[in-house]
Amino acid sequence: MAEKSADAERGEYAIGIAVILAALLVSATIWISASGIQQAISKIKLSAGVAPVQQAPSQQQQEAQTQQPSEPRRLTAADFKPYPIKLADYSSAQTKGKPDAKVRIVEYSDFECPYCGRATPTIKQIAQNYDVAVVFRHYPLPFHQNAQKAAEAAECAGRQGKFWEMHDILFANQKALKIEDLKAYAANLSLNITAFNACLDGNQTAGTVSAQLSEGQRFGVQGTPSFFIYSPKDRSDALKAKLASAAATIANKYGGQLELAVVEVDGAGAGVFFAGALPYEDFQTVLKAFN
Repeated sequence: MAEKSADAERGEYAIGIAVILAALLVSATIWISASGIQQAISKIKLSAGVAPVQQAPSQQQQEAQTQQPSEPRRLTAADFKPYPIKLADYSSAQTKGKPDAKVRIVEYSDFECPYCGRATPTIKQIAQNYDVAVVFRHYPLPFHQNAQKAAEAAECAGRQGKFWEMHDILFANQKALKIEDLKAYAANLSLNITAFNACLDGNQTAGTVSAQLSEGQRFGVQGTPSFFIYSPKDRSDALKAKLASAAATIANKYGGQLELAVVEVDGAGAGVFFAGALPYEDFQTVLKAFN
């Protein structure tokens, strides 16, 4: 795993507050650190009158917030200016669906994260009902002791053409992700156990997992699950306008607390970024913008 920056250290100090906010306000995300696109998101939150979590508040600040509640301003499409970002080359990534689909959904996820487990059936339903390519990227959080090896196990299974099968088993068994469990799942998938065990015990896919974690951090991912949903080939003003309208609708639903932004991707496409295991209807609101 990549070395933590000073920002990441401060982010871990705020984990407790961030997780509480996520559970109460969005019920969706586990946090780690803040960077990149989060600056744009912070501006959106500030324009809504919602202060981003920077550090754990003092008792006096908590009391003041309790005594002086304020209603956030409703956001509009004008608040969501496209944030330019260059994402990775996902041509060789673990992908479900047609690689040339109209819309690409890139998920940064952690097999031990309960919110990621909650998002899994939603993504499956979307993949069944929409012309999308779903790309899975690893983002194991440091306080999940089994997440790194679970991610490595998925990649080891992928070497034998069973990534998505292992993906489904891991999310279905989030409380049982120890090494012996991972090897048992591999046996259940009828993998070549000798090759799988050599891969897992030899940390042969650890570099792949760590690279994807660093990649997510570089793009501004700060919690799991996080999603980039975008058209790789359409960055028209008409699409950006529809995306901004969709983003405002979803953001207002959560009182401006959601980590969400409109993005212009690789200078060629446009979409949205958000963090959280949002319900199916919120994904629908975004996907309708691409029609």
